[in-house]
Amino acid sequence: MAAAPIGARPALVAGSAGHWLNLGRVHLYARVALLCYALYFGIWTVRASVLGVPGVFAPGGDFVVFWSAAKVTLSGGAAAAYDYATLRQVELVAVPELAIGDGVLPWLYPPTFLLFVLVLGLLPYGLATFLFLAGGALCYAYPLCRTLPRQAWLAGVAFPGIAVVLATGQNALWLAGCAGLALVCLRTRPVLAGVLLGLLTVKPHLALVFPLALLCARNWRALGALVATALALALMALLAFGAAPYLAFLHNAAAARAELEGGAALLGRMPSIFAAVKLLSGSVAWSYALHIAGALAAVAAVAYAWARPCSFALRAAVLCCAALLVPPYLYDYDLAFLGLALAWLGVHGNRDGWLRGERELLLGLWLLPLWGMTLGGWTAVQPMPLGLMLGLALAVWRVRQERTKASCDA
Repeated sequence: MAAAPIGARPALVAGSAGHWLNLGRVHLYARVALLCYALYFGIWTVRASVLGVPGVFAPGGDFVVFWSAAKVTLSGGAAAAYDYATLRQVELVAVPELAIGDGVLPWLYPPTFLLFVLVLGLLPYGLATFLFLAGGALCYAYPLCRTLPRQAWLAGVAFPGIAVVLATGQNALWLAGCAGLALVCLRTRPVLAGVLLGLLTVKPHLALVFPLALLCARNWRALGALVATALALALMALLAFGAAPYLAFLHNAAAARAELEGGAALLGRMPSIFAAVKLLSGSVAWSYALHIAGALAAVAAVAYAWARPCSFALRAAVLCCAALLVPPYLYDYDLAFLGLALAWLGVHGNRDGWLRGERELLLGLWLLPLWGMTLGGWTAVQPMPLGLMLGLALAVWRVRQERTKASCDA
């Protein structure tokens, strides 16, 4: 894919200028959103770092687990990062306010991710936090702006999913940025795209559908590079840390699954079908059954979109939505991947025309990441997976329309 080829297209298709959600309103809403983020983070930082309000953490609090895991690994070996008691001691040194609770931010990632965070343990906590969050924002913004036409960049960078990740201090911007850049490069540099997708295996449950898409598309170069990258990372971690961290990782993953099934996880902030059903019914069996049904539908959608020719924008949108519907363990900050799907759906609508209600749906999905941090803890209704399913259904419907039109024209 050539650099920003979509920017040469007109910002609005014929007849769309009269729609209430026109380019002017999009820019206005994006500016208002960015102003709200600036005020929110500014007030939060002042309360936490200047006024020292008890119990108020500085923004990016979850980053402490990445920094602490790196420190523990450097001093005591990689297996120690998976020990809750050892990790908590280091976390409390960096963020003493964690002592207010009785839990711990656990290290739930495979040892391959330690290869990327070790350098953070050599830096002071504050500097490491800033570099991690700023680097993630840039990593995400670059492919997003390569995807969107220039007129829509502001709406892209104002996507609330970015603010959610920065507030929590998670790694979703780095991972979604790798996926976004891989999609940008896939048609022209498949090996690089495969390497970037292979990096997603440091959070394996988010990487599940990407090999399937490449397999269905018969993109053997990208698929081979993905597999080779994943295997190389696993081998490097094994040689560097030994087998003990892998066993510890499996143990912690089982503990996280038990917390999810028992309702100890923050279900109100989890945009998965499992979490939505668990909140409503409390039944683990029903939660798994309906989640598996939804995950299989998402997998089928990926196969449908990628096995036969269609617009690449629609393929990419299907893939990003499906990636979020397959894993039962997911948090609202992972909805950074949704921003990529919205970008590709917007590109397609801008080029080929809009369906009735499509722009309203995209606006609702654009706001979706805010649910978990605002209303997620106050209600037993979890609409985020429903939004993801609607986004996937829209992309699949668009694929069907495009193929039907192509067959009629032929």
